[in-house]
Amino acid sequence: MSHAGASGEGWGWVRRLALFAALWWILSGGSPSGWLIGAPVCLIAAWLSRELWVDPPLSLLGVIRFVPYFVRQSFAGATDVALRALRPSMPLHPGLVSLRLRLPEGASRVALANVVSMLPGTLSANLDGDRLLIHALDTRTNLHAMVVDLEPRIAAVFGLDLESQRAAAVPR
Repeated sequence: MSHAGASGEGWGWVRRLALFAALWWILSGGSPSGWLIGAPVCLIAAWLSRELWVDPPLSLLGVIRFVPYFVRQSFAGATDVALRALRPSMPLHPGLVSLRLRLPEGASRVALANVVSMLPGTLSANLDGDRLLIHALDTRTNLHAMVVDLEPRIAAVFGLDLESQRAAAVPR
C-alpha cells in the first residue's frame, strides 16, 4: 500500500469518526455527560462503517441536492398521517403495491426503500431483488410516479447514472 493510500484511508477514518461524533452530539443534546457512552459508540460505529460499507462513496453534491427534497417529503408524510388520524373521514384504501426498481443492488436500493417509508402514506414492506413491495394508506395514489421521481435523486446521492444502468441491463 502506498503512503498516499494510507493517508487517504486515515482521513476517511477521521471523517467517519467526525460524522458519528456530530450525530451523537446532536442526539445527546450536546450533553458532556453523554460522551461517556458516546465516545466508544462513535469509535465502534466508525470502525463498523469502514468494515461494512462496500458500495461506492456518496456524492456530496447529490446529498446536498437530496436533503431539501427529503425534508419536504418527510414533512408531507408526517402531515398526511396526522391528518388521517385527526380526520377519520379521510378516505383510506390501504393495500400493497409491487414496483420494479431501476437502481442497482446494494445500498442505493436499500436507501430508496428506507426513504419510501418517509413519503406520504407509504411504508416499504419488502425488498426482493429489483422488486419493492410498498404498503400504502391509499393505493389510488400514483406510487409508480413517486418512485420514478425518487430513483434519480437516490442515484445522484450515490453518484450513479440511471440511464447507463438501464443501458447496461438491456441485452443486445
